[in-house]
Amino acid sequence: MNQMSANQRELSVIILTRNEAVNIADCLSHLQWVDEVILVDSFSSDETISRAKSVRPDIRVFQNRFEDFGQQRNWALDFTRPKHDWILFVDADERLGPRCAAAICDAVANPGPNVGFFMCYRNLFMDKWIKHCTMFPSWQCRLLRAGKVRYRKEGHGQREVTDGCLGYIHEPYDHLDLSKGLSEWIARHNQYSSNEAELVVRLRNEPLNLRDLFGDPILRRRCIKRISARFGSGPIARFCYLYFIRLGFLDGRIGLVYCQLRAAQQIHIKAKLAEASL
Repeated sequence: MNQMSANQRELSVIILTRNEAVNIADCLSHLQWVDEVILVDSFSSDETISRAKSVRPDIRVFQNRFEDFGQQRNWALDFTRPKHDWILFVDADERLGPRCAAAICDAVANPGPNVGFFMCYRNLFMDKWIKHCTMFPSWQCRLLRAGKVRYRKEGHGQREVTDGCLGYIHEPYDHLDLSKGLSEWIARHNQYSSNEAELVVRLRNEPLNLRDLFGDPILRRRCIKRISARFGSGPIARFCYLYFIRLGFLDGRIGLVYCQLRAAQQIHIKAKLAEASL
């Protein structure tokens, strides 16, 4: 894309990358409706940056060492100087379809009292949307007004810290969970299990309010995490929760494989907690 289209929206998109050559071109092809795209790269050793520039010559590229998602998002907000008031975080293995893009534009045009918006994704695993055992919809604050939202580390991900209200965008985007293959997925989730073990230790000391189970979906999920941290969630319990209670069996054979992998990750978390207590 050599020049800005008349249909491009006044929105800045920030993409965090590290060795995303396999994903970045297709990701950017779904963002041609956006005025500004910023790449914050963690010193990729592949062709991530060159491929990004070939698809989007006007892309602005920065590099910063990755510590965790919360830190990297805050660094991007502080040092890349997005030119628009509304900022959208997108990962390279995510794809925004037309309906999701339209919902984002509507939210930016009519935010009401909200300083940011939670968004949800469809998790595509082995090229199939596994709706049930991935606990759809799962919410993350990805769209925000500059200066109103910060992030802090939460397990392998991040939690938002806001100065104002947050709304919800219900049109999902797609997450290509296996875009780099199953071996990379397993290696990535091995690292995630280390972060989750650290989170379990912290959550055990946070106050527990059972009333949160019956309110806002974000508060409900955080309450469930605190309960799980206190009473333990073994691999069998994890599998049964995802496969039977969350109806993962309706996701077919791929759902079964996914639930088994999640149970294996729970084994890793418990082993790392045991190692830390020695």
